[in-house]
Amino acid sequence: MRRLLSWTGLALCVVYLLLTSWLVHGAQSEGDPKGTYILMALPITLQSAALDAIGAGGLLRGKPWSTAYAVLVPPTLLLLYAAGWLIERSARGRSPSASIR
Repeated sequence: MRRLLSWTGLALCVVYLLLTSWLVHGAQSEGDPKGTYILMALPITLQSAALDAIGAGGLLRGKPWSTAYAVLVPPTLLLLYAAGWLIERSARGRSPSASIR
């Protein structure tokens, strides 16, 4: 039976969520509008850049932060979990394609 639970993937997701929560909390307590913008943008900067690279950056332009986070954070968590799962599989000496058979 294949083991789909990845502790490494879960750890990556938890670290991302903790850092994101910390930055959003800091943004909410920040009095400076520029500082607030920077702290809110940091957790989703790479994802926004990826959207821009494929020509879909305009989808989130003008939307509230909550919409941007709702759209970008779930796929990020899936990718982080998958990366952790692949790391565990390769650390055990099994290739990911071998488990598909």
